[in-house]
Amino acid sequence: MAIPNDEKLRVQLFFRAEGLSDKDTTSKSDPYLLLSQRAAAGPASRPIGKTETIKNSLSPKWTTGFTVDFFFEMKQEFMVSIYDDDGKGPAGDDCLGTVLFQLAHVVSTGQNATGFKVKIAGGDGFLFIIAQQLSTAGRRDTVTMQFAGRDLKKMDTVGQSDPYFKLFRMNPNGTQTQLYLSEVIPKTLAPTWNKLPVLKVTDLTGSDRNAKTLRFEMFDKDMFKDDSMGWFECSFNDLLEVGAGRKTFEPRKPHKPDNRYGNIYFKEFQFTQMPSFLDYLRGGMQMNLMVSIDFTGSNGDPRQPTSLHYMDPVRPNQYVRAIMGVGDILMEYDTDKQVPAFGFGARLPDGNVNMCFHLNFEQNPYVPGVQGVLDCYGRALASVRLSGPTNFGPTIATANRLSRSSPGVYTVLLILTDGDITDMPETVNELVACDDAPLSIVVVGVGSACDFAMMDQLDADRNPLRNSSTGKQCRRDLVQFVPFKNFDRRPPAELAAEVLREIPDQVVDWAVLTRQPAPAA
Repeated sequence: MAIPNDEKLRVQLFFRAEGLSDKDTTSKSDPYLLLSQRAAAGPASRPIGKTETIKNSLSPKWTTGFTVDFFFEMKQEFMVSIYDDDGKGPAGDDCLGTVLFQLAHVVSTGQNATGFKVKIAGGDGFLFIIAQQLSTAGRRDTVTMQFAGRDLKKMDTVGQSDPYFKLFRMNPNGTQTQLYLSEVIPKTLAPTWNKLPVLKVTDLTGSDRNAKTLRFEMFDKDMFKDDSMGWFECSFNDLLEVGAGRKTFEPRKPHKPDNRYGNIYFKEFQFTQMPSFLDYLRGGMQMNLMVSIDFTGSNGDPRQPTSLHYMDPVRPNQYVRAIMGVGDILMEYDTDKQVPAFGFGARLPDGNVNMCFHLNFEQNPYVPGVQGVLDCYGRALASVRLSGPTNFGPTIATANRLSRSSPGVYTVLLILTDGDITDMPETVNELVACDDAPLSIVVVGVGSACDFAMMDQLDADRNPLRNSSTGKQCRRDLVQFVPFKNFDRRPPAELAAEVLREIPDQVVDWAVLTRQPAPAA
């Protein structure tokens, strides 16, 4: 399981239009725009806000922006309504058209000034939507600091001071956590201390870069009792100001506000800001869904209602619902809508048991979208005999190869299975080999007969995976396991949200590991 993402990916939406309808007789329309978000289920919507009115314009560019949270794992649908302002409000003003759009499409259009273009329904012209990511305190952002001082106060009667410092993070509950203790620099009023180790920004200041969460305390080393040379408290943004050379810190004591102890500045300061998942999406990265379905005998005879593969005309089986739920989200980020689909554990018409066969039984495993996967799945059930064993290794090896063959594409492999795997060492070895591939693997356990005990090992919550032959350790988390029974009576969107929740972190972990270039600003 990946480290929970404690930051919100937040974007600001801006709009402009071209070629709107002209509803006025003596002048052009005076358009304004209303934005609302559609509910996950049903037609209900939540108002977001209203832009200013642009006078006499059929190609307005509104300056009002709307801030919304972005969730990769959810379908986020928004409605735009454009009106000609006649002073009557939306109930009486002429409607110039509407636009329904998915946030996923907008953030995936790339970083350009044009934005996402969509035809206006019920009116003339086009609407252009631009999403600008708002800055966040990324949990991977780091900072390197080397403190120095000048004109420090002489604390000893004979000789100079012997200064050192402590750096603390002040916690919300009133306690302090010591982050660093410097060495003592003897006999100087202008010390340059050693460089601090690389620190995460979130370890310094949490998610609020304006909060004064850091405390620097300076001391003069003495034989019996060290003398305080003052302190200061600051925020991360204060560090940036000092790092840019725009100011210095001045340690003081509250009871002696005019008693100066010199200046503290940075001899070296480096802030490394890591791109977010949204940055990579806006930089043009595509997401691709790959599906692999379990055709082992433990699923039961597909012709019987007790089978996990039974095609109930009223209630789709768990395999179908999982494919639809996850595919419904990922297809929003997939431009070609082509899904490589496989099966494993079946005896094929040629009499051989195959651990990774093309679901469409053709040379090219790609099928058109989620419906293509479901169609091939249904035909395969009528063509093969369920067999076994439950081996993941061949499927993962295939996913590794395919994911590396498509530059600019990140693949999410969805494995649907009803039981624990039988080739555990081989599977672990294949997963370790995938650690630098643009690939995440989601395993959905269907049915309730198996406790899926082995899946915890693949999820690597406690112990990293290691190749049994070479001892090589998997350098990132790329597996997520979700039991379908926990979502059997819940909306498909909830399963999809849980299945895909860790993908953004896994994408960025892969990008950091493989030193992917930061998307162009």
